[in-house]
Amino acid sequence: MMRILLATDGSEASKDAQWLLARIPFTSPLELTIAYVNVIPSLAHLKREFPSSVAGILEQYQSEGEALLAEEVSRFDGIRGTVEGCLKEGHPTETLIELAEEKKSELIIVGARGQSATQQFLMGSTSAAIAKHAHCSVLVTRPSEKVKKSNRTFRIVVAVDGSDVSLKAVEMMAGIPWGENVDILVVSILQNESHLGTWDSDLRKAIDGKEKAERERIVQSAVAQLRKATPRVAGEVLRANSATEELLATIQRVDADLVVLGHRGLSRIKRFLIGSTCERILRHAKCSVWVHKDSE
Repeated sequence: MMRILLATDGSEASKDAQWLLARIPFTSPLELTIAYVNVIPSLAHLKREFPSSVAGILEQYQSEGEALLAEEVSRFDGIRGTVEGCLKEGHPTETLIELAEEKKSELIIVGARGQSATQQFLMGSTSAAIAKHAHCSVLVTRPSEKVKKSNRTFRIVVAVDGSDVSLKAVEMMAGIPWGENVDILVVSILQNESHLGTWDSDLRKAIDGKEKAERERIVQSAVAQLRKATPRVAGEVLRANSATEELLATIQRVDADLVVLGHRGLSRIKRFLIGSTCERILRHAKCSVWVHKDSE
């Protein structure tokens, strides 16, 4: 069973998350938990003077949440697996992460935006915080109307850097039978090393050549793996001053619908860089972002 936690708040972003979940052809049956987190306002200052009114407000929040969950759960009737609704109260980020740990979820799916201007800010920060702190992989959904309303190919960019977690992300993606209506681009970006300077061009060329050859090998290996999932796979090795900016430019260039990247890099320093890369991609990419993590 594939254990998935799907966050909902009744917004269009939540419906987008449901659309993308339904679009992914998982091979395993799903153990799907749909979670609604009620952010209850502090009413302590009113409880003493208006206890019945406060109780009425809380009951209204509860009933609205239950009705929303029942509607969302009904949309997944007939899935291969199980589905349940879970109504919680508290801070969205902390509550969803704790629930994912309780359910031993392997993937959290959350929309990138909420219902109102305030909720858009909250959902944006919530999704980024969940992607950073959750113990499991996180899919932040932002599907374009273009792909939702047309039959054009679904376009995926998979970023690899040679780290174990990025290779496991490739393995995970290769295990999903995406089919012929999906294009996958495997991209590896070599960041220019300013500390080498310009005084020793032979050394720079030697290092550049070795690094590029290794990345070419990694990319071609990933391409071969992913061809099990779809025949439409290509690979690129790029060099740039900023790996993050180059990845964002690549996402825009291919008009990607989904980018997949690992949460950790090769070393302690690079883990920090990959972490900051994830955060920037989550905030600036105009597509869905799948942050793959090692299961703990």
